[in-house]
Parts: sequence; C-alpha cells; structure tokens
Amino acid sequence: MIRSTIFSLLLTSLLYTNTAYAQKQLKLRYDKPATEWTEALPVGNGRLGAMVFGKVNEELIQLNEATLWSGGPVSENVNPTAFDNLALTRAALTEGDYKKAYDLTKNMQGLYSESYLPLGDLIIKQETGSTKPANYYRDLNIADGIATTAFTVDGISYKRELFASAPGECIIIRLTASQQKKLSITVDAKSLLRCKTSVQQQSLYLDGKAPAHADPNYINYNKEPIVYEDTTGCRGMRFELIVKPIIKDGTISNVGNSIQIKDATEIVLVVSAATSFNGFDTCPDSDGKDEKKLAAEHLAKASNKKYDRLLKEHLQDFHKFFNRVS
Repeated sequence: MIRSTIFSLLLTSLLYTNTAYAQKQLKLRYDKPATEWTEALPVGNGRLGAMVFGKVNEELIQLNEATLWSGGPVSENVNPTAFDNLALTRAALTEGDYKKAYDLTKNMQGLYSESYLPLGDLIIKQETGSTKPANYYRDLNIADGIATTAFTVDGISYKRELFASAPGECIIIRLTASQQKKLSITVDAKSLLRCKTSVQQQSLYLDGKAPAHADPNYINYNKEPIVYEDTTGCRGMRFELIVKPIIKDGTISNVGNSIQIKDATEIVLVVSAATSFNGFDTCPDSDGKDEKKLAAEHLAKASNKKYDRLLKEHLQDFHKFFNRVS
C-alpha cells in the first residue's frame, strides 16, 4: 500500500513537471520578420486583435476590433418565402434530383452578410542606424500570449514585447534597449477605411467610419461595391483608435499627425480602440454608442497602471484559461 502510494506521488509529480515544462516551451520562433499577413504573429483578448510583423526599422502591427463591420440592422425576415421551398427541397433530395434540390435551396437564401473590417495599421518607425541588424529573433509565446521581437544593432540590443490585455481592455507594447536613452521612434496610424488622424495631449488618435454597405469580395456585379453614404443616418459604424506613449527618459513631440519620441530608455505604448456598435438590431450611427468615450475609458483603465502590473494581470487572466489544458 505504501509502495503504491509513493509510486502514485512520483508519477503525479513527474507528469506535473513534464506538463509545466511543456507549457513553457510553447513558442513559435522565427529568424526573420514576416513578409506577409499569414507570417505575422497574432495576439488578442477576445475584442482587440493584432498581427505583429516583427520588422526592424518600420514595425507593422495590423489591428482589428471584434464589432467593426460595415452596414447596419437588417429586416427581421429578409426572405419570407424561404420556408415554402423547404418541403420541395426535401422531396427533390428524396428523389435523388440533387440539381433541382440545389436550385431550390437558392430560393431559401437571404441577403449577403455585411463585411468584417480591419481597424487599421500601427506603424512604429525606429531609428537604429545604418548597420545591418544582428541576432534577429521573434517569437509568440503561446503559453503567455506574448509576442516578442529582438535584434542587435551596433552592440545595442533592442526588444519589443506585445500582448493584448483582457483585464486592461488594451493592447500593450513595450520597447526597451540594453543602453539608456537609445530609443527613438515615430508612431503613425492609418486605415483602409475613411478616417482622419490627429495628435491630442501627446496621444495619437485615429477616428473613422465604416461603409454603410460593402459587398463580399466574391460579388462583382454592382457598380458601387462599397457605399459610405446613408441618407437615413442609420448605417455605417464609427470607430476610434488611441495610442498613448508612456516613456522613461527622452522627449515626446508631434510631427504632423504622428508622435515622435527621442532618446528614451523605455517606451510603453497603450493601444485602445472602440466602435459605436450597439447591438445587431440598432443603428450603429444614429443610435450607436459613444466610441470616443469607450476608447478613452479603456485607455484610462490601462494607462494608469505600471507595465509590471499590466503584465501580471494579463498573465493571471490568460493562465486561468490557458492552463486548463496541456
């Protein structure tokens, strides 16, 4: 009995140790930046998502927000005669006439759905000199939900760490260097959607509006596949992106509609975004939520905390779900 108990304890300890070790090794690792979207590394918190390319002098981080769609509410019953074709379709299938059944199912379809849309691109231009980078490395730590890019230029090691915090409702980006006051970057934002950028109180803002209608990319028979104007004022969702830098050492200034940071030792970028989405049955424009207020609230919630606390809260929240499996 004692021997059996000892064996069970040893086996449990071994399995726990191996599982813990395996969790720590869950990384996707690369020795060069992504050249296309499918090679970028994803992070997300369920609402905000980012694809991290890991570029050296001009980092590209493509962003999305879960509720950002074109269009607006649709009528409750877009095809009132759909049910009339159900029995006919079943009969055709029973008779083995699959072409007829296929044609009948077309009579049961509704409208094409609207389009899920990209929020925008965050571009970080980093001054590292003209020397070719060495020791390049990027990874996605799947067990922690953190994407890292690291490289060395002229003997200085640079690192970028990025995670999407669910407790903080923001994406957090930290840039560090092995020597003090060696970080100089310019932060820009752009979007494929109609938008304008501005710098307010040392934060970068991108305000935009989604189309009132967008055809799926496999439809090509409409003259205007993308329509922005809606005379009723109902369709076309608004959105806002805010990027706030928090720096150690150095200076912050605005150059046009971008933010320039010079000679910093550490930079933390807090990225917040929100839309005016107010439910599937509510006009996202005329009756939408206040996206500016929401984005500002998320930003304040995260930017009032130090990086170490944001990271700790993120890991606690992430591990609570991720560590349920191995």
